[in-house]
Amino acid sequence: MAAHVPLPPGLPQLLKAGTRCFSGLQESLFSHITACRALALCLRTSYGPQGRTKLVVTPLGKTLCTAHAGTILRALELENPVARMLGAASQAQEEETGDGANAVVLLAGALLENAEQLLRAGLPVAAVRDGYHAACKEAVRLLPGLACHAPADLRDPDGVAWALRAAVGSKLFGYQDFLAGLVARYCVAALSPDGAFEPDNVRLCKVPGGGVTDSCLLEGMVFCTEAESRAHQAHEARIAVYRCPFALARGEAKGTALFQGAAELRAYGDAEEELLGQRVRAIAEEGAGVVVVGGRVDPLALQYADQLGLMVVRLGSRLELQRLCRAVGALPLASLVPPPPGAMGHCRRVYLSEIGGTAVVVFRQDGGACPVATVLLRGPTDELLCSLEEAVTDGLNTYKALVSDRRLLPGAGAAEMALAVRLATLGTYLPGPEHYGVLEFAQALKTLPAALAENAGLPVNETMAALEALHQLGTATAGVRPGEGGAPTMDAAREGVLDSLLVKERVLRLAAHTATTLLGVSHILVAKKSGGPRVRGENPNWDLEPDALE
Repeated sequence: MAAHVPLPPGLPQLLKAGTRCFSGLQESLFSHITACRALALCLRTSYGPQGRTKLVVTPLGKTLCTAHAGTILRALELENPVARMLGAASQAQEEETGDGANAVVLLAGALLENAEQLLRAGLPVAAVRDGYHAACKEAVRLLPGLACHAPADLRDPDGVAWALRAAVGSKLFGYQDFLAGLVARYCVAALSPDGAFEPDNVRLCKVPGGGVTDSCLLEGMVFCTEAESRAHQAHEARIAVYRCPFALARGEAKGTALFQGAAELRAYGDAEEELLGQRVRAIAEEGAGVVVVGGRVDPLALQYADQLGLMVVRLGSRLELQRLCRAVGALPLASLVPPPPGAMGHCRRVYLSEIGGTAVVVFRQDGGACPVATVLLRGPTDELLCSLEEAVTDGLNTYKALVSDRRLLPGAGAAEMALAVRLATLGTYLPGPEHYGVLEFAQALKTLPAALAENAGLPVNETMAALEALHQLGTATAGVRPGEGGAPTMDAAREGVLDSLLVKERVLRLAAHTATTLLGVSHILVAKKSGGPRVRGENPNWDLEPDALE
């Protein structure tokens, strides 16, 4: 952990006499800061490309083995109100930029820890908050000056892959070159002519077996399911998509049918079968070759579909149905009726295949225009497949950030150390008690490269001293080497370890805002049931006077 800035002996004389007498509310706030620091310490070991994984057991009993901070925080049930606010800030970072969730927790936890030291030494809360506000504002102002690279063309796969290496490698170190190239090819192909990019148009399909390098990109959709019908392939097929079961609609209310004899009973069953057969034949007469449904498949309807040569596929996810509709250009229908004109989609090839022992249904366009693509992820274990999914997702979100702002900062803790050195210089010459907050903000920034060095197995003190010395000499791109031998530092810009400026700016703002918000808390009120007698239930004698009951 980074050392705290020592307070001069004359500081208590500059403050009011009663500032050292802390109330119970302040001590309660310090206890909540301790809980927040524990959460940051838990996620500290998962920071960086060589961070250690966590084995998380969810309330439902599901076991997760991951180092992704967003996944860990989503699985946890945080009871402490301060830790819950910190987790909400991290999840907001994850939802908005897709990266930097762990950095928000670490930086905010370090800011709160340093603020506690200042408050216990007697510095007013307002001075600490003002110092943090000034430091955050100055850090955001200095960030654009640290930019070292910007892709000249976002449609160049090689240039985009160079910019995505750090984001992808932070989740799966060792495969960053292969995965960055795979993600870059899709991103370039999915970028619209007007420069818009939407990560939701890519689907990740995890198929156990094989190696990481067996992963590939397919133009179309791949689903881990089997065809319900005997027809397993279709070429140049028109596709009808239904959100309902492949059967006749059933009423929500129960009904009773009265029959006068056996003839009426036989006629009733034959009429229902005939109606179902007419529906299926009408779908085939409209030219549909593939029917995709989102509910159960009735055996009788499947028999009619087999007689007509229809391929029936069942998808249990509504989101998958929506993505398939975007991929093939179809409109989902709410009931089993013949599709109206323009409601059916088109796909060049639909077939059932087997990948690594897993049955999959593939919808391929084979060179045609397809707004949705699938990245087929391969790996020997479920944990590795989850890490692959997180790495590809971070790469897609980083490319989305590059579409908004192409500027890139040196990674591996270089940007944080550069800001810390500059803020320390500013805090030294800043008048007033606010400069203590600026100095502690600079010390908090050093916890990020220190965590990288610790997780990489490097000597933390020696690495931080060498890194700070390089930045003092003006090497703003010096960062922590991820444990590959040799010197503990490297030139992050030359090695291609780059971070998005947009993500880094969001991390600084969220962490500083969370810390200053928590420091401004004066009361922590927990609403719970009182310990008095239980409230009586409903009074059956509500219409009588109280004295009459007695």
